[in-house]
Amino acid sequence: MLISALLMGYLLGSIPAGYVVSRLKGIDLRKEGSGNIGFTNVFRVIGQGRSGKILSALVLAWDMGKGYLAVWFAPHLSSFPMASIGAGFAAFLGHLFPVWLRFKGGKGVAVGLGVSLGVSLVVGTAVTAIWVIVFAVTRISSVAALTAFFFLPLLTAFWMQNNPLPSLDLLYLAVMSILVWLRHHENLLRLIRGEEHPIR
Repeated sequence: MLISALLMGYLLGSIPAGYVVSRLKGIDLRKEGSGNIGFTNVFRVIGQGRSGKILSALVLAWDMGKGYLAVWFAPHLSSFPMASIGAGFAAFLGHLFPVWLRFKGGKGVAVGLGVSLGVSLVVGTAVTAIWVIVFAVTRISSVAALTAFFFLPLLTAFWMQNNPLPSLDLLYLAVMSILVWLRHHENLLRLIRGEEHPIR
């Protein structure tokens, strides 16, 4: 059933990796740094030292992995054509609005990258590479995220010209990209004012 795939995606996406890992260090991530539960704030708050970097990497892998797994596992629960992208989008929404944290979650960057990898390994790899390269050059997470998700629907549309992908995949990835931009509205304002600080 489609509802099973969607529910699986949401519950998988709602597992708050950043919050769980930060609690292992005795920190409530919602009260530190930007207050966000995503990878960037984890890295900013507990990323110092070897153990902090390992935990930050774990959060990144966890958040990307849950997006990918939702897309990959959905066909085992439903034969409905949109089950995979629907479950991936549900995982994305689960990360943004996790029931366990009163629906106050992250900005969806890592899980969104995982979803894109699940939908198309080529497109997902390209978008993830854009994110990594822009972050490596600027050291500003928001710039990397906004750039990557600006290109996600464009690269998906280009890839679909010669490779079969359901049209709904492009629609959902485009909406996901818009939501990532909307979740970064405060970062955009700081970028415009020149107040967005790089991560060192």
